[in-house]
Amino acid sequence: MTLESSNTTVGILYDIENAPFEMLNYTLGKARRFQPCRTIVISDWEERPEQKRWEKLLRRPGFTFRQISRTFLGKNSLDSALYDSAKLLYEEGVRRYFIITTDSDFVRIAQMLNSKEKSYIIGVGTKQASETLRNAYDEFIVYPAEEKETVRKKHARKGAEAGEKAEVAFEQTETKKTEPKKDSKSKKAKANKAEKNEKEKAVKAEKQEKAAKAAKAAKETKNAEEVKEAKEAKPVKAAKQVKAAKPAKNAKPGKAVKAESAEKAEQANHQEAATAPVPSPAVQHEHKSKAAALPEGTFAVRLPKTLRKQLEARMQEEEVTMDELITYLLTRGLSR
Repeated sequence: MTLESSNTTVGILYDIENAPFEMLNYTLGKARRFQPCRTIVISDWEERPEQKRWEKLLRRPGFTFRQISRTFLGKNSLDSALYDSAKLLYEEGVRRYFIITTDSDFVRIAQMLNSKEKSYIIGVGTKQASETLRNAYDEFIVYPAEEKETVRKKHARKGAEAGEKAEVAFEQTETKKTEPKKDSKSKKAKANKAEKNEKEKAVKAEKQEKAAKAAKAAKETKNAEEVKEAKEAKPVKAAKQVKAAKPAKNAKPGKAVKAESAEKAEQANHQEAATAPVPSPAVQHEHKSKAAALPEGTFAVRLPKTLRKQLEARMQEEEVTMDELITYLLTRGLSR
């Protein structure tokens, strides 16, 4: 038998041997939660032909009722027929089922319906159903439904609800009373935390500033050392340059005459310096004060105007500084 169905179909497997007609009717009402969709009810209707109520049920609109054929006679023949029908529905894509029974043998049907792809199964049975059967389903509905509460139970329930409401109201009132204290404590804690953060930021900024100053001082010291080394290296360079500028033995007569005239000018400057008037004691004291103010290792010389002009001319000619030229001349004088 082929059943036309889809994944929007609800399959109802009805164990007619273990569930009365009223249980089926009750289940059909619960199945309406999945409407609109097609509902197929499967059972062995021919087994109980004496119950004429089935005929009225079969004419109900919106449902399809299928008769199953038992494959063999015996106690479990209906179970096996329902199992085969459920398997056929599952293979055709049906994934929503109601199983109406209290028989624990139907656990294997639920297991089969979840074998590959999970189905949603709702069981309907009496309160005598075992825990194994109940746990095999996603939901289990007990039939008959629980009776309505008596008047006494209603009053008791209402009294309990009133007590719970009063307790909740009391707790809310107490909470409101304690909220201002909590808020003040929370504000104070936040203020302390903010102050602590500000102090940490200040300490961090101070450390960064100190580190920057130390780096700057180290850089300045390094630059000063480099400048000092460069100044100390200049006289040596100047001496080499002046030495290279000395007239060679095989130099031309013009250069020799030029060098000789320079020597004569130098002798005249020495004589002029020797015949220059001796400065007064006050001037000498001033010169000594200025010399004392100079850095250690610095030599100060007071040159006559004529000698200074000659040295400036020589400086431009040789393309050296005054310090380099004087250093060279002193070195030359000491080497004689």
